[in-house]
Amino acid sequence: MKKLLLIDASNLLFRSYYATAYTGNLMQNKDGLYTNGIYGFAYAMKKLLSLEFTHVLVALDPKGKTHRHIEYPEYKGTRKETPNELIMQFPLMEEYLEALGVYFYQKELYEADDIIGYAATHFKDKFNEITIYSNDHDLMQLLDENINQIVSRKGLKEIEVFTPEHLKEKMGITPKQITDYKGLVGDSSDNIPGIPGIGPKTAAKLLEKYQNLENLYEHTSELKGKLKERIEENREIAFFSKKLATIVTDFSNNIEIEKTKYNGFDKDKLIQFYQKMNFHSFIKNLEGNKKSEKIDYVLIKKPEEIKVILDSHCYLHLELFGQNYHTAKPLGFGLIFSEIPYFIPFDVAINSKSFIEFLESDKYKKSVYDLKAIKVQLLWNNIKIRGIEYDLLLAAYLKNSSVNQNEFREVVESYDYYDVLFDEQVYGKGAKYHIPEKDIYIQHIISKVNAIAKTKSEAIKILKELNQEKLLYDIEIPLAKALSEMEFHGICIDNTSLDEFGLNLKSKIKESEELIYALAGESFNISSPKQLGVILFEKLGLPIYKKTKTGYSTDISVLKKLVGFNPIIGAIIDYRTYTKLYSTYYEGFKQALLLKNDDKIHTMYQQALTKTGRLSSKEPNLQNIPIRSEEGRLIRKVFVSSKDNILLSFDYSQIELRVLAEMGQVTNLIKAFKENKDIHEETAKLIFNKESITKSERSIAKTINFSIIYGKTPWGLSEDLHISLKKAKEFINNYYINYPEIKTFMEEKQEFAKKNGYVLTRFNRIIYINEINSKNYQTREFGKRISMNAPIQGTAADILKIAMVKIAKTFKEKQLKSKMILQIHDEIVFDVQLDEEKEVTKIVKEIMENSVDFNTKLLANYSSGKNLYEVK
Repeated sequence: MKKLLLIDASNLLFRSYYATAYTGNLMQNKDGLYTNGIYGFAYAMKKLLSLEFTHVLVALDPKGKTHRHIEYPEYKGTRKETPNELIMQFPLMEEYLEALGVYFYQKELYEADDIIGYAATHFKDKFNEITIYSNDHDLMQLLDENINQIVSRKGLKEIEVFTPEHLKEKMGITPKQITDYKGLVGDSSDNIPGIPGIGPKTAAKLLEKYQNLENLYEHTSELKGKLKERIEENREIAFFSKKLATIVTDFSNNIEIEKTKYNGFDKDKLIQFYQKMNFHSFIKNLEGNKKSEKIDYVLIKKPEEIKVILDSHCYLHLELFGQNYHTAKPLGFGLIFSEIPYFIPFDVAINSKSFIEFLESDKYKKSVYDLKAIKVQLLWNNIKIRGIEYDLLLAAYLKNSSVNQNEFREVVESYDYYDVLFDEQVYGKGAKYHIPEKDIYIQHIISKVNAIAKTKSEAIKILKELNQEKLLYDIEIPLAKALSEMEFHGICIDNTSLDEFGLNLKSKIKESEELIYALAGESFNISSPKQLGVILFEKLGLPIYKKTKTGYSTDISVLKKLVGFNPIIGAIIDYRTYTKLYSTYYEGFKQALLLKNDDKIHTMYQQALTKTGRLSSKEPNLQNIPIRSEEGRLIRKVFVSSKDNILLSFDYSQIELRVLAEMGQVTNLIKAFKENKDIHEETAKLIFNKESITKSERSIAKTINFSIIYGKTPWGLSEDLHISLKKAKEFINNYYINYPEIKTFMEEKQEFAKKNGYVLTRFNRIIYINEINSKNYQTREFGKRISMNAPIQGTAADILKIAMVKIAKTFKEKQLKSKMILQIHDEIVFDVQLDEEKEVTKIVKEIMENSVDFNTKLLANYSSGKNLYEVK
């Protein structure tokens, strides 16, 4: 059975682009090309081609004006200008269609509709069935017993098939009446005028009675009132609109019908295109169960065989099976010595005295991927690896922080290297996650170590060009080594305190629950937004601020606006707070304690994740430990020192304000910090223009100080301070009058970001800000705010990292037994032996306050206690 598929390419690409463009988060490949439209286009094409059409023709709009523009210059004149982000994807679409092996055609002056119209009418006798894929209703004039049209719904997820019968049922008209219908109603998307005041229902009724425009105008005497007047006055417009909507099916062209036969795609070409676009999911799907390219290697079977292969430098990869490297199963080492690949099973490696000496020797230099994971895993096996001089993961992260740290293949793809499989292709995922046959995973490991070797020179060359080398060698690699020690050592947890914390929260959850039921007058599922919405907005009649697709919004922004209306709101906020604390910290920490059963939490710091260079952590996330509410702060009681030790916490005081003062050379701020003055009080004196400041005025100044750092708008400040927009603008203007350098600094950073697409920290870390040149207003404004804050936040993060590296180095040199165990935002926590407390305090304070060469004074405050609650 011969089936022809006709695709309106422009219509599909536009819809694919706008399906995600409204969010402002546009996909980009590693070269900065926007790809969200072509991604959706490829997704749709994949689905369409799975429907087993024997022939395919993709119709493209012409690059310039059409014959309709010549006849009617205002044609499509109401459409917004096509965004540059979409324009650049049209050539990519053609490149994709070539790789896909699909015939596409474009004709000067003629739209895709006309090409489809020609093919549908001239080729209909050659096919059993013709399907048109487009959301353009104009094309429905082509429908007949053998021609149908697919229209997509809900983005690109669902389809609706139009036949002549379905069109009649849906719109009340036949295919032949489409042009008459457009003559009456017009088409706002194409700027086809139609008759003013005639809507779809009226048009359908008229056409049901009179069949077409010609017959309607022969019987206008039967019409009455305004309708008759409108139709008679707009005869010329109606017929002109009909003409514009009529698809031209006869025109000179050289469409080659034999080329429409679809013979499948060129797999290599298509994979190359997907690689260029960074469409990883499509590549995985295409490659399927592809096996690793066979690389010859030497298998080491006995410990005594290892000694003879060792050399002064190697590429090394330790493959870990499992998502958490603290508990993952080590499968073995892939190594390259003198360009020869080797594989050593893990049990053979750790039973070789020579290999352990090699790992622990600093004279043997090693280039690896994810040194922190390797170091932690080996520490659990009582091996201290040394001599790591290069880490591919950290190098890739410095090149572009959006690299996926959890997928080796995606990291090497950023260097145009593809000769390694995705882990999912080797190990599966979810319920199918497993260790495959030995030969399969060994080849995968060898391909990984080979990738480290093959990409190293390119990675280092790029870092040199970007001026990122110092960050890699002086900050990130030494920091990764320090973090691995911190993770391995862990932080002690008092189980009794944790259980008390959990019981206290359970009690509060129960109290909140009972209060909510009492105020609501019935029991219901508080965690169900739908049920909660019914109680709040239908039963209790509270004001409705926002709706979702499924009902009323009950998110925190809505609840905050409702606080004064009914006491149930406060109880709901409390309930959510307590349940979140319980699940995140009590249940989360209990789960984390099962990791090693040593009454310690061993988190994983994510060093290659954030845009600004700040550390984050997972399993569990220790970066979000609450400090504002007393209930939240109580979780800090469970973090305790080792036996006979104390916890010592050092916290940078107002580091981001100090960084702002330094980077912006803000005279008044630098002066205040040098003189150890209360910066918020000094700001209050300036913006209120008075010497004696109240607590309330200091609080306002504090909010403004930190709001400016985060690029908060006057509206945002008015919300925070519960003041008028006018007053908020006045505060911000007054602030900039007294700190003019800050305004200049912020404007300069914005302009730099607009021009370059990124900003820099003081230490040259690149922070990409794609949002700043977005066509979407909200996204663009967000980009502006990031451009002002990111250099400050990133520099503060770099300072903390530099301090941690220097502290770790000094502790090692002085052979101190005290440990650096935790990093939370601007705070570093130490597990300190009592006899080392004075020395540790002196070392850490000295390093933190003098780790960088700033005119602005840095200040590190410290406190001690048996648990984290006591030190804060």
